[in-house]
Order: sequence, then C-alpha cells, then structure tokens
Amino acid sequence: MEIDVTRSLLPAALLALPLATAAPADETVFDDHIVIGNQCVGPDCATDDEFGFSTAIFKDPLIRLEFNDTSALAPANDWRFLFNDPSGVGAQSYFRLEDSTAGTTPFTIMAGAPSTAFHMNAAGRVGLGTTLPQNTLHIADEGSVTFRLEETTAPYSYTFNANDFGFWIRDRTADTVPFVIQATSPNNSLWVADDGYIGLGTSVPAAPLELWSDETFNFFRLSASGAAINQSVDITFTGGPLGTGELRYNIVDGDGPEMKLNADGDIEIEGTLTTAGSCSVGCDAVFEADYPLPSIEDHHAQTLALGHLPNVGPTRPGEPWDVTDKMGRILNELEHAHLFIAGQQEEITRQQQELATQRAELAETGAALSETRAALAALTARLAALETSRRAD
Repeated sequence: MEIDVTRSLLPAALLALPLATAAPADETVFDDHIVIGNQCVGPDCATDDEFGFSTAIFKDPLIRLEFNDTSALAPANDWRFLFNDPSGVGAQSYFRLEDSTAGTTPFTIMAGAPSTAFHMNAAGRVGLGTTLPQNTLHIADEGSVTFRLEETTAPYSYTFNANDFGFWIRDRTADTVPFVIQATSPNNSLWVADDGYIGLGTSVPAAPLELWSDETFNFFRLSASGAAINQSVDITFTGGPLGTGELRYNIVDGDGPEMKLNADGDIEIEGTLTTAGSCSVGCDAVFEADYPLPSIEDHHAQTLALGHLPNVGPTRPGEPWDVTDKMGRILNELEHAHLFIAGQQEEITRQQQELATQRAELAETGAALSETRAALAALTARLAALETSRRAD
C-alpha cells in the first residue's frame, strides 16, 4: 500500500503536537514511501530551506551515503558516497566513491576541479580538459599536454608530452628525453612493419632497415662529437656518373668522398689500400737459411709445366681473385727472382774476375813474347853482321 502524503500530512502533524518536546524516535515505514515535493535530509535541515532546482538536499557536517547490499551470496559489496573530510588540519574537500567492502576509494574528484576535467559524450568518448572529445580519449590543455606512467614499487616514471613543438617522451627519473617527434614531421618518418622491418621515409620497408627518399641520392650520417678532428662520416647512395648507382663513403671534412663503388664493381679510393690478410706461402721465408730454394732451371721447368708461376697460382681471365693473397704470392715469387738474380750476379762477378785474371795473365804473356821477339831480332841482326864480316874476310 502506498501512503499519500498529501492526505495524511495534517492528521500526522496533529498527532505529533503533544510529543513536540519529547525526544525524537526512529520511524519505520513498512510500505512504499512517496514524497511529493523536495526533501531535505540531515540534522541541519531547517523549515525555511530553499530547494531551488534541487529535488533532495543532504545537510550534515560529515555527509556519507551508504548502499548496503544484504545479499547472502556474492556479488554483495557495500558502497558509499563520501563528501569531504571532517573539519581539522589537513582536511580536504572532495567527492569520492568508496568500495566499503574492499576498503578502497577507486574514484575521487577534488574540490576546485575545472568544468572540463572529465567529460564522456554520447558516443562513449572521454574528454579530459574538453567537452568535445574527438577520439576515444581526448586530452586537452592550454599549454603542453602531459600524462605520466609511473611504477611505485621501484619508483620510476615517464611522461608523454605534446605541444606545438612536437611530441616527446621524458624519462622523469633519469631526467632525459630519449624520443622526440617534431611538429610537421613528414609521413612515414619512422615505420615499423609487421615483420619487424623499420622504414625511415617509407611504410613498406624491404629490409630490416630501409632509408627511402624520392631524390636522386640518399645518405645517413655517423657522428662522434668526441673525435679529435673530424666528427662525422656520410654513407651515400647516388645515381653516379653512369646512372647505374654508386655507393660513396665520405668523412665530412670538405674534400669529397674517400671511396666510391659503382654497380660494375669498380672501386675508387682517394688514398692507399692496406689489408690485414696473411701471406699463405710465407713471403719472406725465402730469405731463411733453411728455405729449399730451387734452382733457376728447376723453377723454370716447373713454371712451364704448370702454366703459371708456382707460388702465384692460376689467374684466369674474368675470374675473381683474392687481391691480398695474390699480392703476397707475387711478392714471394718476386723474392725468388731476387735471389735468382743475386745468384746470377754472383756468377757474373766471378766470371768477370776470372776474365780479368786471364786478361792480366795474357798481357803478361804478350809482354814476355814481345821481349822474346826483340831479343830474337837482336840476335838475328848480330848473326847477319857476323855472316857479312866472315864473307868479307
């Protein structure tokens, strides 16, 4: 049965008159209770309270509204609306939703929060700082917009920030900014594909890391600010003079690239080439005393039989070969040739010395022969004179 307050108000008031000075007692209504009009609840309500547009007013120094679920089985949590702390030092003004059973307060609005602090529109979009959310979550502010992620067990926090400069992530604990996207950055500045490939300038990277440009060249730079003289090097790809592609290596010192490699495999180096390869045939071993140096005749015969220098190995037209190893082998054969030449020079010197000795001996023999011839001529002349004298007698 419903109680019509408009019909029972006057009899109830009359019955209450003799008890006006008595202590108030709890009143229990065992049926539906309908109040037609506004209602004030609390010990501080007055007969002259004005309701304005409020249907119900709660007046108390410490307002708490409790919702007690008497269910015998779960779900049965009790909940409370809490309004402000009791008066005193450090007291705060707020509105809170308390899970009384769990002893937690999952929702709080502090006094003074702005009008646009939280807004959910009819589409379920949430606005923080705006009443016109344009996305599932829309955060707006007059200056930089920031939200923080923080671990409280081992305290560490990051903030995500955005303004007209750009978007950046700050490591609040270390006070560093490891990631920045500046405003007006072009499309596909950074793209991570579903296969883990990273594109810089492209949304379809074809390699683990691809730098893409619509210009006729592209490059990336490596820099080390602590380097003593030159701090940077550029790795550049360009069409090149042939238009078939060219890779360039350039230390940024104003004098152009130090190396060029074209699509035909031709390499150009502005400097010397030093390699760390080994000499597999023992380049300088030929100068050791126990090295089995072959004779010139044996080495020549082996070369003719193989069709190439023994230690150099075959060098076929159009076939690739190891420059470092080949140069070491050529050096080995050159050292063989040096020793062969030195041996031949020793033989030539020995023969020259023998020839000089023979020439000296021949000269001595010639001189003796000349003396003999002179003596013979003198003797012949004397004999002729004697013969002439004899005939005259």
